[in-house]
Amino acid sequence: MREARRLALLRRQGLIAEVARKQALRGLAEALEAEARHDALAERSRRLVAASAPGTGATTGAALQARAGFTAGLAQLATNATDAARDAARQRAWAADSLTRAETRAQRLAERTDEARAALSAAKERAEAQRELPLARKLQSRPQD
Repeated sequence: MREARRLALLRRQGLIAEVARKQALRGLAEALEAEARHDALAERSRRLVAASAPGTGATTGAALQARAGFTAGLAQLATNATDAARDAARQRAWAADSLTRAETRAQRLAERTDEARAALSAAKERAEAQRELPLARKLQSRPQD
């Protein structure tokens, strides 16, 4: 029956759509986590740069040079983490869009599956009615005693 094959196909497509939705959801969660992690790293690095300012009192050139190198490294780390956070934000937006598309597809497939289920049920009822129709005609045409 054509309706049964269509319903089976839609069920398989629904399973595939559900897998895609779960993957998109996982991608979104991973992007959110990466964005938060990079934002936190950038913030900590900026705080360390601010805290590593030279203290009061006498210092040596080597100590000042070591501190400047450390501070520059932290500043670069903060810049890299900020860039990574921006990239993670773009990935988050893409993952959210993918999730929306996957959920929309899953919803459309669920609606089409419901329609196919109703069409299959109607086809079964029509077939059953067709099987009963000749019997009803035969009973009606029999002479009454």
